[in-house]
Amino acid sequence: MPRFRATALLAAAALLMAGCATGPGLAKTTYPRRTVQAGADAGSTDPSAKPSATPNKPVDPAFAAERLRLINPCALIEKEVLQTVGTPSRYSSSSYTRCQNYMKDKAGKTLNLTLDIGYSLQSTEVKNSTKTLADLKSGETKLSAALCNVWVVTQESPAQAVRIQSSTGSGNDAVEPCEPGRKVLEGAVRKLKGNPQKYNPPKGSPVEVDPCTIVEKSTLAPVLGASPRSLPYGLHQCSWSGQSAQMQLEFKTARIPKDGKFDSKSVEVDLGGQKAYQAFKDGPFPTCELVVVRTKDQSDAGEIAEFIVAGSKEKDFDRCQAAQTFAKTVLPTLPKP
Repeated sequence: MPRFRATALLAAAALLMAGCATGPGLAKTTYPRRTVQAGADAGSTDPSAKPSATPNKPVDPAFAAERLRLINPCALIEKEVLQTVGTPSRYSSSSYTRCQNYMKDKAGKTLNLTLDIGYSLQSTEVKNSTKTLADLKSGETKLSAALCNVWVVTQESPAQAVRIQSSTGSGNDAVEPCEPGRKVLEGAVRKLKGNPQKYNPPKGSPVEVDPCTIVEKSTLAPVLGASPRSLPYGLHQCSWSGQSAQMQLEFKTARIPKDGKFDSKSVEVDLGGQKAYQAFKDGPFPTCELVVVRTKDQSDAGEIAEFIVAGSKEKDFDRCQAAQTFAKTVLPTLPKP
């Protein structure tokens, strides 16, 4: 099984999977962060969740979160799957749960494919899940003539999916983008229900940890009050909000800077023997981001735990001190390096 190792791409590095027959790995791309707006209505914990659905119950055991956290997404779109729509190129990724292949279709035209597992559906996507693909509830959104998102629902509360984004070229290179996405997604689901390649994480890796379940309410209460609103995003991020403030925990792959400067404003802090790097960012919603390295290899590719504490300008508290306390409480519960 593969282990994490590093490569550089576009001045950034992330983790490659060694020993993979089809060449998939993890390399740097853009991956958007989603945060909760503090002070939001504290009703449902997830606006996309189906009220009648059993929380955290997948539609099939193959899609259980604890299983998906260890699945290498690139193994779901192996060469044999991609060859059904064209000629595969190299694999890249920016996170545990994303894989990309910028390839050519059967006519030699541009076809870029991005697969996400454990993808958190927005409420509009849930409403648009009116089709069927691979015997699962499915939906699709054609964002433009050359860009299409197709997904299958794998869990209804909170709503999660396996999603593929397919984009094609413009002008003479333009082709219909949804059909190849459907075909590859169907193959990926078939692989996922089988016995796909899994990560073999190094000692101390947080890849298997559910960030929503390891944080106690007592840890959140000093900043957010007794009844914080929680919102999971994907498989490795969880946010909580209340009393005009927000706290967030995320595990992710990263290139570990030689000087520890994950941000231009980063400063090193000591968490009682554990080195961390924090950055305070002012603005209408001042934020402190604190990063703790969990694993690192000889090529400086690794995994981090990121703790974020933020609050409205009017809320007077030390965000970085709160982030340090947050981290000190959670770190002892994580796998030991």
